[in-house]
Amino acid sequence: MEIIFKKQYLSDLYQGIVKPYKEYKSNPQLVKQFINKINTLKTVTRIEQLYQIKSLQYEKKEGDLKGVSAVYVNKQYRILFTEVASTSDDLKIDILEIEDLSKHYEK
Repeated sequence: MEIIFKKQYLSDLYQGIVKPYKEYKSNPQLVKQFINKINTLKTVTRIEQLYQIKSLQYEKKEGDLKGVSAVYVNKQYRILFTEVASTSDDLKIDILEIEDLSKHYEK
């Protein structure tokens, strides 16, 4: 599975570059959890697998975030992303576009 980071800070966090980001620099545990969740997402090839991995707490968002999916990093933060389905099979995922790492209940 290919992972595309829509924002530079997400790519930096995944690579362990936290120095320019004050909010994450003081929270190394969050960065470690973020990296672990992204690595778990890389192993997924089908939408059903997202539901089966309970630790992800996968959900499709509704309302303002309709069309976006989320997995929880911890109780406070979630990773928002969009699945890009394979052209041959709607349930097979080729690409995940990681959009944001946001605090729960924030847009």
